[in-house]
Amino acid sequence: MDTLDSASARGAPALTEAQIAAARLDVPRCLGILPFQAGAARSRSLWVIFLGKRGTWTHAVLPIDDRLDMPDRQDIADLCKRAAVCLTYPLSHEDEQALVILRRPAPPVISAADAYIFRLVCEAAIARETAPWTFYVTGPDGAKECFRRLTDSRGPSGYPQTR
Repeated sequence: MDTLDSASARGAPALTEAQIAAARLDVPRCLGILPFQAGAARSRSLWVIFLGKRGTWTHAVLPIDDRLDMPDRQDIADLCKRAAVCLTYPLSHEDEQALVILRRPAPPVISAADAYIFRLVCEAAIARETAPWTFYVTGPDGAKECFRRLTDSRGPSGYPQTR
């Protein structure tokens, strides 16, 4: 993945809508197949990645824990609030969209713990002016899109629109 600064410094051409759409699928899949370190203290993590005409860049990586079951409720609530802050304007440009990716060493099947993390991110983001974002669960066996907020919260209705 390129960073926003390195792509701009090289004078790289702007990404097309088709390239951005492809990156929306490729980035979670590629992130999931990265190796997990055996015995790591933090194998589950929450990533916030932005996509736009300027490129793809990682805004935050928030380590969660080394479990696949229900996380510590207070710790994960705080992490989900941090992820929601990372989605807000002006931390992103208006033409960017975000990926919130729950990376863990398991198949891309939604567990109760994954759904809980997703719900906390949504609750933390609902009252904020965020970039459009998509939530993924990913691991070595692939990625699964769980939710997509199609427009930012500054839209005409004032309510987030989801797919």
